[in-house]
Amino acid sequence: MKSIVPSLVAETSSLVAMESLACGTPVIALRSGALPEIVEHGRTGFIVSDVRGIARALLKVDRLDPDECRVVAQGRFSAHSMAEKYLSLYEQLIRKHPRN
Repeated sequence: MKSIVPSLVAETSSLVAMESLACGTPVIALRSGALPEIVEHGRTGFIVSDVRGIARALLKVDRLDPDECRVVAQGRFSAHSMAEKYLSLYEQLIRKHPRN
């Protein structure tokens, strides 16, 4: 199974790609918006520039490990992981801009 995200919209995130990875489905996506930050080229899917790139990626996508996609998604996009990242960011901001 594979997920193709041919979106040209410059989204700030792509729930479709994140949910696909969480299900162990490698993603083939056009280089648009946040997709290059979500899909790790050659590890959890492929980021391509055009329809020909999608066709080439389809020939290689079955080599990717679905378990690796799930592990990466869990580490990057789980509720726990996201909360930890937000807390870390808030702590950095507080240290950088202490209230007097």
